[in-house]
Amino acid sequence: MIWAMIFAFFALVALGMPVAFAMGASALMYILVEGITLEIVAQRFLSNTQSFAFLAVPFFILMGNLMVEGQIAQRIINVVHASVRQLPGGLGCVSVVTSMGMAGVSGSSVADASSVGSVLIPEMKRKGYSSSFSAAINASSSVVGIIIPPSSTMIIIAWLADLSVASMFLAGIIPGILIGLSYLALTIVISIRRGYPRGERPSLGEFVKGVRGAFWALLLPIMLIYAIVAGVATPTESAALAAVYAFVVAFMVYRTLSFRGAVRALKEAAYGTTIIMLIVCTSTIFSYVLIAERVPQLLSDALLGMGLADWSIKLALVLVLLVAGAVMDLVPNLFIFIPIFFPIATDIGMDPLHFGIVMLCALALGLFTPPIGTTLFISCHLAKISMEETIRDLIPYFLVGAAVVFLLTFVPGLTLWIPGLLDG
Repeated sequence: MIWAMIFAFFALVALGMPVAFAMGASALMYILVEGITLEIVAQRFLSNTQSFAFLAVPFFILMGNLMVEGQIAQRIINVVHASVRQLPGGLGCVSVVTSMGMAGVSGSSVADASSVGSVLIPEMKRKGYSSSFSAAINASSSVVGIIIPPSSTMIIIAWLADLSVASMFLAGIIPGILIGLSYLALTIVISIRRGYPRGERPSLGEFVKGVRGAFWALLLPIMLIYAIVAGVATPTESAALAAVYAFVVAFMVYRTLSFRGAVRALKEAAYGTTIIMLIVCTSTIFSYVLIAERVPQLLSDALLGMGLADWSIKLALVLVLLVAGAVMDLVPNLFIFIPIFFPIATDIGMDPLHFGIVMLCALALGLFTPPIGTTLFISCHLAKISMEETIRDLIPYFLVGAAVVFLLTFVPGLTLWIPGLLDG
């Protein structure tokens, strides 16, 4: 029946049913056939909505929406433009570095792809960059939005795997920057080969002006991470304060957030939170069945019983995550694979915090890979190009991203060094 439940889930997804409903329906089928009391369904459906830690998620989403509605991306673009535009493929480099800067402000890859892409993709096309290359850069670089802290996705992983949110945030700093810098280097190499233009060398005054204009926005992630890491406030309290700060900065300091924009940000936050919580509720039932039937333990015993080397098991786990990220949204993947893969990873000696970041980075690449890729869809829409036309330019970014994920997998110090400093 476990196999029937898993097959039913993938069949329903293939038929177009939303993932949240597919998980709930397939788990309910199993429960009905096995004669398990339906009280379990009601109890499991609602139990995880009572988590105080989950209150941070809507506040983080609201913070990002307020920053996007307040047109903060343009201010960060101005700073980055005055910093890296003189590099080969200047605007492409600006796109990558801006995504890294926006990651600390919005905490959302989708928000980054939309806000940064709407400004830079049309400008890149005017400067002679191909539509497919412009879309590929924006779609791939925006994935650092959920890796560089703060990130609502990290909160979900921390909650599911019983990890510290502060440690997750710290562990994501080097991997996020490493992926961003790898994409920056790749963009420079491709731009040199294709002869894409450099920008003029900026003046010091222009750079200082840009920093001044974005100062209050750039201060947000520093304050937020410090509050959580130093224990000044819990992640939920920090998220709430960050949302208030984002509103004050956008509405009162920059005066770029209108009342209608604030209302739109609230609506989008409510909509995004509803989607996440529905997935949380239905996936909890799905995970309950897997755990109750000891599926994670059975898989772990089967893998370890094959006598495979630890490195080959790590390789297999990452490959599965890379494929899963391409065919299904990130959040459902977390609820499916964390209960199954975390016991296996810990059995072969991986630190749970290390594996949590590896899982996040591997699944994040799925955000710009067809057919599901959300940031790819947004970028293609902005570039007025089909997904199929971007494949050629996307492949190098996926391969470089995957190479970084494997590096993170086999060099745990890249993930654990900064959290280790805090513990020390």
